[in-house]
Amino acid sequence: MTEFPAVDVVIPVFGRVDLLQEAITSVREQSYPHWNLWIVDDASPEPLATRIRITDPRIHWMRLQKNSGPGVARNAGAAQGKSPFIAFLDSDDLWHPEKLSQQMAFMSVQPQCQWLHANELWLRDGIAVKQKSEHRKQGGQFLERAFERCLIATSAVLLRRPFFESHGGFAPHFFVCEDFELWLRLLAASPVGYLDEALVTKRAGVWEQLSATPEIDRFRVLALHRSYRQIRGEIAMRDYLEPLLAEAERKSRMLAVGATKHGNTRRAMRYQAWLTLFNTRRTRAIR
Repeated sequence: MTEFPAVDVVIPVFGRVDLLQEAITSVREQSYPHWNLWIVDDASPEPLATRIRITDPRIHWMRLQKNSGPGVARNAGAAQGKSPFIAFLDSDDLWHPEKLSQQMAFMSVQPQCQWLHANELWLRDGIAVKQKSEHRKQGGQFLERAFERCLIATSAVLLRRPFFESHGGFAPHFFVCEDFELWLRLLAASPVGYLDEALVTKRAGVWEQLSATPEIDRFRVLALHRSYRQIRGEIAMRDYLEPLLAEAERKSRMLAVGATKHGNTRRAMRYQAWLTLFNTRRTRAIR
């Protein structure tokens, strides 16, 4: 490894030109200069590269021909680079200037650490939002706690490339919750490092966000079931099986109640079938 290893940074984007420009600026203002940025236009109606003119040779564009979701876009961007580290930034988030410097310093003295995340500052319409206790970030092996919700922000992650690639990256068929699904796989494989300082600003506002997708717990249940199928045969993971299934059952029950309340009989039957599957510990694929 060189003294100053490079980082491949990937921004997936669909529209959001103004927000994207600000995200790009936050990368260019990093105190750690050894990076390459891959901006992946996920088939925006108008090619974004024609609307943003940047001459920095470290910045590269690619455009997908079909809108495929952030997971596919991130995988495509990561595959373009050769740097030993990979980092991701959502187009509506911002990095603080010391983000890469602090994370790379951590990795340099922790060679056994395969991946790392950091705390965030949350803004809604420009106003700071306090994180609730259930959103508290941490490091180490917290797989059981991660079953309930996504506790790692994609924009706050730095990974060693071999670790990311050996686990296949983001699951391409998860259009949402692709981060939640990947973090479950990675946490089952290795503890995650953590820096408690807020190095990322996570923004929310009037623009559309995939995290607001209706019935998003449906995709979390799919991710939990996929995780169950992955770890069920591993002796070291057996203590996690019952908490995982309990959370999957809880989410499925909530989904069934919600579907029934809104008169969606077909979906209610699907979620009831999921409950049966979890209760009987079956491993066949679900969707």
